[in-house]
Amino acid sequence: MRNIVARLCMSEDGIVERPEQWLPRAALGQLMPASGTVLFGRRTFERYAGSLGVPQHTRNLVVASRPVVARPGTEMLQGETRRVLTALKSVPGEELHVIGSLTLIRSLLKWRLIDEVSLLVHPVAAGRGTLLDRRQLRLISMCARDGGVLEANYRVRYAATAVPSTTLMSDGRWGGTRSRDRVASTPRPAARTHA
Repeated sequence: MRNIVARLCMSEDGIVERPEQWLPRAALGQLMPASGTVLFGRRTFERYAGSLGVPQHTRNLVVASRPVVARPGTEMLQGETRRVLTALKSVPGEELHVIGSLTLIRSLLKWRLIDEVSLLVHPVAAGRGTLLDRRQLRLISMCARDGGVLEANYRVRYAATAVPSTTLMSDGRWGGTRSRDRVASTPRPAARTHA
């Protein structure tokens, strides 16, 4: 079984949505791996595929629920997304990299298919946008790159049971998150034993 790695750009205030609004397009090319299989969601593929500079040694797959204009060197995945990606993950081979596609990444997290998340944290304040909920991520490595960019790699820890999501807000320079709402805890009755 191979790993699925989500690769995203993030601003210093924790925003992961629409990086082309707060980064030059050339910076988005840093998300592309040198080799392996790359998964794009439909919107990300339509927005960025022409400007990402896709390396020759990658297999490019597009996950879309409706038709997309294909480009040379790309394949469209057909069928029910969850089933197709579960099957693709179970086939031996190199890692699968999901580039940018927030909607696809959220679905993969919900289906417990993502193994790692790689964030390129840029020293730019985006101001507004969607934050990444990092509560289920455990930092495994971090390194500095050129231009003040940090690369942070996380392992995804899936909870044994589902917990209701809460509203998130940015908490600090590198985009940590904290919840405004707390999950109410209810006392459990003591276990009774009969003698």
